Amino acid sequence: TDGSRTEPTLEPSLAQQARTALARAQVGSLIGRSSAPASRSVTLVKVTDQPDGQPVVELEPGSSMVRLLSWWPVVTVSVPGPGPYKALDLTGTAKSRPALDERLRAYRLTLLSTRLVSTSSVTVPLGEFKAAEPDPLWRQAPQALEHLGEAHAPELLACVRAHGLPEAAAVVPRALDRYGLELAVICHEGIRTVRLPFPGGPVGSLHEVTD
Repeated sequence: TDGSRTEPTLEPSLAQQARTALARAQVGSLIGRSSAPASRSVTLVKVTDQPDGQPVVELEPGSSMVRLLSWWPVVTVSVPGPGPYKALDLTGTAKSRPALDERLRAYRLTLLSTRLVSTSSVTVPLGEFKAAEPDPLWRQAPQALEHLGEAHAPELLACVRAHGLPEAAAVVPRALDRYGLELAVICHEGIRTVRLPFPGGPVGSLHEVTD
């Protein structure tokens, strides 16, 4: 061997972040091609993640999008993206399927591309997106971050100072995932982003995280 070592992963990949964003989404925008040249039709839809990452969308039977899908099934589903991205755009072919709610029409998306969108777009390879899994802490993360910020800010500040930022003046918990905790650290020079990895991570649940 050449003695090289693989560095441990400290944060989710783009594919994992995208899958988590899809898992969190309950509604999104369904964007389809209209009959007029270069025009689009946008409809608010219910979005449900699937194990393979190819979501199911549900909409009102009377929506004009139902008619559009009958002649042009290639659409984009846009849901809120993980920070700093504004949106996750999933483009694919929509195929009708039975709806869980009989009052709605349901379509399953066979993905053609996935993109994280901000001021510029980043393409997430389809194979990586489908193979990734949503972060196991995504349901508990918002409440846990709120609790940490309200009840444990002094301990987090002491931890950041002990990990190489003695000049830190304050911290704000910003993200929590299987790999660790992300903090916005306020210093005299401005705001820095710091990640504190979980010892022995990644974890599978909050029960595996020690004090």
